[in-house]
Amino acid sequence: MNWYYQLDGAAQGPVSEETFRSLIARGVIRPDTLVWHEGMAEWEPLSVADPTWASGGAGAPPPAPDAFAPAGEFATFAELKTRARTGPSGNYWTYLGAMALWGLLSFAGCIPFVGFVAAVVVGFLTKYGQANLALRGADHRKLAVGDAFVGFNQFGRAFGCMFLTGLFTFLWGLLLIVPGIVKAFSYMLTPYLVLEHPEWSVTEAITESRRLMDGNKWRAFCLGLSFLGWMILGILTFGILFFWLAPYMAITSGAFYRAVLREKGPRPAPAA
Repeated sequence: MNWYYQLDGAAQGPVSEETFRSLIARGVIRPDTLVWHEGMAEWEPLSVADPTWASGGAGAPPPAPDAFAPAGEFATFAELKTRARTGPSGNYWTYLGAMALWGLLSFAGCIPFVGFVAAVVVGFLTKYGQANLALRGADHRKLAVGDAFVGFNQFGRAFGCMFLTGLFTFLWGLLLIVPGIVKAFSYMLTPYLVLEHPEWSVTEAITESRRLMDGNKWRAFCLGLSFLGWMILGILTFGILFFWLAPYMAITSGAFYRAVLREKGPRPAPAA
């Protein structure tokens, strides 16, 4: 059975029941999300259409995160950073545990012959996992170390996402450094979109990231620049401060993605 659901006022789908359950588990579809499948008379909230999925049973979605800016308005940098600092207790230590495990995996690069390839692949999957942690943290969901390794479960999509965005950025960088940097900002939301839209191809997610970042690249640059003082302090503390700063910056990036979505609205429906 195929399902349809509404995201930011626009109908999405059809998606298979397996994908539908995955979207619920990730919190994309929540109890108040309008859903529909063939045989239903009208769109209904998930909690009405299938109460067992929205009332605490197996596969029940987490609580919807509170909105930090009205639709069509962009949150301030202070709001984004506050959101990154005020998630569930324990997220900081979970993120540090994931960082330690990522560091251990990086030693794959020491293996002769296959080391470089292994290090590149693990690096791609690690960056995808970082995006997942950042997004869940921005949504104030409890993090688990396993969330950092979602790329190993979604290997094809994770590798394709990070390989294509890296390749396109590299090719643009061959022209001049500045175009490469601009394109890096254009593609920066792609991992979040791939994570939240399993029904999209990686190229669709890249195209949507470009749309969302149109007019927001300078904003993203300034948000990163706002951490410059902390970065300098991190260097002065011989890197110790980065154990706190890395999760803070990553989850702020996830909050930035949420803010861009609210400002820009859903992806336009394809032309008939």
